Amino acid sequence: MKKYRLEVYGWEMEAIGHSITDEQVDQIVQIMEDNGYEELWECRNNGDIEDEDVIPDIYNPDLFHVSRALDNGTTFYIVRDENDEIILEFEQKDLGDPYDILGDDDVIENNYPYEGYLCIPEMMEGVDNILFIADENKGGICELTFESDEIPTPKDFCILNGDVGTPDGDWDFISKYFYKGKELEEWDGLDNRGKASTVQIYRKDGTVIH
Repeated sequence: MKKYRLEVYGWEMEAIGHSITDEQVDQIVQIMEDNGYEELWECRNNGDIEDEDVIPDIYNPDLFHVSRALDNGTTFYIVRDENDEIILEFEQKDLGDPYDILGDDDVIENNYPYEGYLCIPEMMEGVDNILFIADENKGGICELTFESDEIPTPKDFCILNGDVGTPDGDWDFISKYFYKGKELEEWDGLDNRGKASTVQIYRKDGTVIH
């Protein structure tokens, strides 16, 4: 049995969802007016949202905080052996079919519950407003280790996806990775660089502050 390392590259999303009160919304709007900000991301980038009187810890939300590779078809993979030699490189389109590897819908649903997060206040009980932040990065995403008696092939690997649902559409991400039907655990992150940032406040009346 030999040890291998799977490296994942592509676009990464770090998404955060805070349930906030009408009072907190008013505070944020006032901060934007006082500072002449035209867009909400300016408020976040200048550190005005992360305040003891508004949101004390922006990275400790009450709804969700998830970092995953975006499932946009652009991920690519490198497999290294115990000597750190590259033995395989492939793209997302080369992956195996999860239904062939893991089983049908019922089997997958029972064994691997769907990872989904909701960011639509009007569909959530006890939530009036949601501060949604999505930072996108490009480059390395994560490493995963596995063992095999055989030299891996792209079709030995498969993925399952998840999503963050917002009024502006879904953010699809890769939730789980598998090698020959065994789920692989992420154990380390890889270097990447920031590419974009989305900051929105979704309100129960359907309006959006951005």
